[in-house]
Amino acid sequence: MGTISGTLSKHPNAVVVWVDAHADVNTVSTTPTGNIHGMPAAFLLGLPSTETVPEFAWLTQSKTIPKLHTNSIVFIGLRDVDPGEKKILKENGITAFGMHEVDKYGIGEVVERALDAVNPHRDRPIHLTFDVDALDPSVAPSTGTPVRGGLTFREGHYICEAIAETGLLAALDLVVSLLFFFDVSSLKCFVSLQEVNPSLNDEFDAQQTVSVGCSLVRSALGETLL
Repeated sequence: MGTISGTLSKHPNAVVVWVDAHADVNTVSTTPTGNIHGMPAAFLLGLPSTETVPEFAWLTQSKTIPKLHTNSIVFIGLRDVDPGEKKILKENGITAFGMHEVDKYGIGEVVERALDAVNPHRDRPIHLTFDVDALDPSVAPSTGTPVRGGLTFREGHYICEAIAETGLLAALDLVVSLLFFFDVSSLKCFVSLQEVNPSLNDEFDAQQTVSVGCSLVRSALGETLL
């Protein structure tokens, strides 16, 4: 929430491409678990009942941080969405591409449709938030919320490559691990590296996940195969 809020403060017209197995758009009223980590998109969108959580009044009651509009966020890779979240997505007209659409159309077409939905003229800054649980657990096993049937290694990288090709990347969240070492002094966009306890799996799994995360960041920042 903090990074996207920061992006919106700097670029009020920014769009968010949210790559995740989960929609994270539950509200206080719809959450089946009460876990805040399943609600960040709802807080950013200012959905009903989010204002009842005093810990996030800095966001929901802010006069300076723009709210994220429902037509400025698009989801890719969803496959574990709660019933309340499905209703929220449909009622608010939020564009979302689940793994069904990835299988049906291919990742190239999905990314194009996603960008067309939120950034049709390719003239708005992009905040990319990429949770590694969007990837299949066989690719990134060290995550607290694994869901089978996710993006392949190449599908995940294609998303990052395609965003890089737009030249519009303003900020990047990679929800994977704190065990990264990058020289970010020359970057023109903000990179946030977050979450996951490598002890969730054995050392090999943790190293595999960290390696994939590093590779995704490089791709989003413009590294190409050729």
